[in-house]
Amino acid sequence: MQRDKVLTIKRKIKYPRIELKTGTPVLILPQDDSFDAVEILDKHRKWFQQKLEFTEKIKKKYKNQKIYERSESDLIKLITNFVSEYADVLGKKPDKISFRYMKTKWASCSRKNKITFNFMLKYLPPRLIRYTTFHEMAHLLIPNHNKNFWFLIKREFKNYPHFEEELFGYWFLLQNKKLIKE
Repeated sequence: MQRDKVLTIKRKIKYPRIELKTGTPVLILPQDDSFDAVEILDKHRKWFQQKLEFTEKIKKKYKNQKIYERSESDLIKLITNFVSEYADVLGKKPDKISFRYMKTKWASCSRKNKITFNFMLKYLPPRLIRYTTFHEMAHLLIPNHNKNFWFLIKREFKNYPHFEEELFGYWFLLQNKKLIKE
């Protein structure tokens, strides 16, 4: 791994972390110079290199995927239908659903049973919107990504790792097309 290819940012945090959310490696350090960037990168070199290679593989694999065009209102209708369908399947519905543009995720589920969907989902095929909806609805029952959560996901989506990979690929594709702002 070449250290000069890693962007280093200092923020008001206690502990350093490495992010690859945009496909570009970013080392985030505390502002107080209590951690050495070179030491951190050397310590986690193997893990970091594996993540970089995986990210590059995904970017190449999904660079020519079809980008769907639908309006925000069509996306809202589609997701609302999926929410209703999965509320029956799971026996639980969100207290509130909302939509907005997000920089780092497709959707989220709060402890207050509120699901927020990223309007960027409008560019995805319906099967990935369906999967994302079910994934967030599953969080109404199981808040974290433990074994029980993935077991529930697998009941509905047998090949869920492929859906996760495809979402990852679309994220980079949309960033490359400048549809997601970094």
